[in-house]
Amino acid sequence: MSPAIFITFLLFIPVIFIFFIKGSRKTASRLPPGSLGVPMVGQSFSLLYAMKKNTAEKWIQERIRKYGPVSKLTLFGTPTVMIHGQAANKFLFTSDCNTLGNRQPASIMRILGSRTLFELSSDDHKRVRGALVSFLKPEVLKQYVGKMDLQVRMHLESHWQGKEKITVLPLMKTLTFTIVCSLLFGLDAGERRDKFVEHF
Repeated sequence: MSPAIFITFLLFIPVIFIFFIKGSRKTASRLPPGSLGVPMVGQSFSLLYAMKKNTAEKWIQERIRKYGPVSKLTLFGTPTVMIHGQAANKFLFTSDCNTLGNRQPASIMRILGSRTLFELSSDDHKRVRGALVSFLKPEVLKQYVGKMDLQVRMHLESHWQGKEKITVLPLMKTLTFTIVCSLLFGLDAGERRDKFVEHF
């Protein structure tokens, strides 16, 4: 390589470097606050540790206190934007596929499957979202609270009262199944429901 080409190359390195820094600053200015952390790892381990210690809610509240209700981070190898609050939920569940791209990290998709609400798009997303919204209306939830209260009372009377020792996890599983059958499927207590509980 001739000295003239080498000197020209050396002169262009700072120019390229300055251009790169300016470009990355423009991109960063459009991103929400927060740190992406160590590449690929990001905040995955701190979140998993908080979940293991049952302090995930405290972990989320700390992020909100530090960065606000919208922040960027890296989870499970994917740059992510975390949104929190009533306005965020409304935005998430009322945006169409042109406003919000429904794309979960590959690791989450492997765990939850490819047909979750967040993976659906267009007409499928509208249909499922509409069903959820109608299910979660306050007047509908009021009806469910009464039914759930009745199921919980019956469960406590038959499985908990008068017992000196109980195993909680199987009983909570049974209670959850009972409530799901009653509210979603209209399946009352009886032989038919008892057949399904073993497979739940």
